[in-house]
Amino acid sequence: MKTTLLLAASFALAAPVGAQELLINGNFETGDYTGWSANALATSNGALNVIANGANTPISNHATQTNAGGGNFVSMTDQSGPGAYDLRQSFVVPLGSVSVILTADHVATDWSGSGGIVDPIGLDHTGPANQHARVDLLVGTAALFSTAPADILATFYLGTDVGAPASWITSWTNDITALVTPGQTYIIRFGQVDNQGFFNQGVDNVSVFATAVPEPATWAMMIAGFGLVGFAARRRSIALA
Repeated sequence: MKTTLLLAASFALAAPVGAQELLINGNFETGDYTGWSANALATSNGALNVIANGANTPISNHATQTNAGGGNFVSMTDQSGPGAYDLRQSFVVPLGSVSVILTADHVATDWSGSGGIVDPIGLDHTGPANQHARVDLLVGTAALFSTAPADILATFYLGTDVGAPASWITSWTNDITALVTPGQTYIIRFGQVDNQGFFNQGVDNVSVFATAVPEPATWAMMIAGFGLVGFAARRRSIALA
């Protein structure tokens, strides 16, 4: 019985250490933007909305696909006229991280028929024709709506999806380990701009998951645990001899 308990304790010590989710409310299941910063550029004629999964958009009443990724709520941009939107969340990469993985469900439905227009002005609806969505990994100091090269570490999506309403893109995964430094702050940003017609950007089930190596003290505990198991096994062997 004692050996069994020691084995259980040792296996518990040997479990992955430092594996953690770095985002808050990545699936929007609070029904709001808790943990997120949801922003509309000045003079935008719309808003970011947390809506029921599969519900019509709240302003333009466009149909949306039910997100097969699950959950009761999704984030969706919607508008009655031109606008630009910046949905972001900061996160800190834990010290000792050896793997950092970004996953998300995302859809970018352009109802204008423009085919997507990416103007160098970026997330700004007040200038030339501009109709697209983007997903970026930003430095921790990046300003709202910034598309400055110095602020963008990687762009995972830029453009629009085909069809209206477009199907959800599920299991969208990016390994960002090589892009980040443990101990530093970063921002995941979902941006959308429209001045050619209606556009709905949907976001759900966003995760930044980090796995870290055990700290030295944890390694010592694990080694000690295995030692106890070995000692108990030897005692049991002698007792049975």
